[in-house]
Amino acid sequence: MQLSIDLKTKDIISLISQMSLNELEKVKNSLVERELYFKKFKKDNVEDIIDDFKKENYSDDFLTDLEKGLKKSSIYK
Repeated sequence: MQLSIDLKTKDIISLISQMSLNELEKVKNSLVERELYFKKFKKDNVEDIIDDFKKENYSDDFLTDLEKGLKKSSIYK
């Protein structure tokens, strides 16, 4: 069984602020163990992304729009 909930950042911070030092240490160790900490997003080359979509037979119009959109996106600036 899997349970999923949506938490806002302020709720997470509120919960963390109520934890003891020992509990915080456990959370920190768990984050480090799972490598969930501050990973830098590694962006792929736009041309490689477009090539992947081409292989899936997307239309030329879609590919053109996708390429333009990716090049304008904040993550690629």
